[in-house]
Amino acid sequence: MIKRRTALTSAFALSFMAHCGNVTINKAFAQEGRAAPPPVLPSMKGETVLVTGATGRVGKQVVEMLLAQGVKVRGTARDAAKAKAEQPNVEWIQAEFKQLESLKGLANGVDRIVLTTGANTFRDPTNSPEMVEFRAPAAIVDEAKAAGVKQIVLVSSVSVTTSDPTAAQGIGAVMRWKNELEKRIRKSGSPYTVVRPVGLWDKPRGENPIALIPGDVQVPSMVTRGDVALVVVDALANPDARGKSFTVFNVTHPDLTGWKSAFAKLPRD
Repeated sequence: MIKRRTALTSAFALSFMAHCGNVTINKAFAQEGRAAPPPVLPSMKGETVLVTGATGRVGKQVVEMLLAQGVKVRGTARDAAKAKAEQPNVEWIQAEFKQLESLKGLANGVDRIVLTTGANTFRDPTNSPEMVEFRAPAAIVDEAKAAGVKQIVLVSSVSVTTSDPTAAQGIGAVMRWKNELEKRIRKSGSPYTVVRPVGLWDKPRGENPIALIPGDVQVPSMVTRGDVALVVVDALANPDARGKSFTVFNVTHPDLTGWKSAFAKLPRD
C-alpha cells in the first residue's frame, strides 16, 4: 500500500510539473525502484576554469568547489584586489561587464567557462540588462569558440523562454536578454549547458534533493544557490550534460501537519 501511494504521489507530481511547463514527462524522467548510481566523471584537476561573477552568491560557491577539486580558477571581479584578499588561490581579473574592453582575453588559456554574472538592476540601476546579460557575456562566448573551450555552463533563469522580446527595462529586460544569451551560446558551436534555476535562496546546500527537468518549467519551488553551484560544477565535467537546457529546483518534504495552518490563508467567499 505504501509503495502504491508513493508511486501515485510521484506520478501526480511529475504530471503537475509537466502541466506547469508544458513539457512531456516520459519514462526517461520517471525513475522506478532505486536510483541509478551516479556516473564516474573525468577529473578536471589541473585544468583552468573561468568563472564570471566569481564573488557573487552562486559564483563564489562554484569557485570553492572547483578549488577543492584541484582546478585552477580565473575569476572576474569589479575589485580584483579585494577579491584576492578574500580568496588568494584564484587568478583574479578586474572586469566590468559594462565595459567590453575589460573583458578581452578572458577566455584565452582556459579549458572551461562558467557564466554566473547577472544585471542586478535593483542594486545598481546603471547595470544595463542588454549589456550585462547579453553583449558582455556574448563577447566572452565568441572568444571561447575561437579559443577551443571545452565547455560553457550558463546560469540562466526559469521563464526566460516566455519573456517579452521587446522589454526595455526592469526584470522583463533581464529575462529577455538572458534568453538572447542562451540562443547565442547554442549557435556558437561550443559545447554548452544551460542551467535554469527557479526562485533562489541562501539555505545551506545539500539539505534537500535536487531535481532536473528538461526545458523551461515554471515549477512552484525554490532552490538554494549552493545546490545550483553543485549542478554547475558537475555539468562542467559530465558529458551527459552537454547540449542541454533544463530547470533545476529542490524537492522539499514539508511537515505533514503543515496544512493545519492553511485555514488562516484562505480568502473569504
